Amino acid sequence: MKKLKTVILCAAAMSSGLIVEDIKGVANKMNVEVDIECFASLRFKNYDYSNLDIVILAPQVKSQESNIRKYLEEKNLALPIYIIPMRDYGLVRGEKILKDVLQIIESHKKEE
Repeated sequence: MKKLKTVILCAAAMSSGLIVEDIKGVANKMNVEVDIECFASLRFKNYDYSNLDIVILAPQVKSQESNIRKYLEEKNLALPIYIIPMRDYGLVRGEKILKDVLQIIESHKKEE
């Protein structure tokens, strides 16, 4: 079973809860053990990224990507960042989001 530890950074850590629940619901059938939570992106410097596999951004906070990436680099954390497409976010497509995330993690591992 694959293991995934991640966070969704979003505007208020509310609507992304639907995404978290959907991902948790499909993860088992995809043979993935998921540890996922939401966190408000405005407080991104208060989060502990040290044990994550990837950082996920909700589409409404994608403008913060460069600041978050810079912060991670300053902390020597080479984590990939995935921005959820607006359509997948709005339609709560947890399975598609999880597949995308796993693919990005695999690609990132190959680059290392």
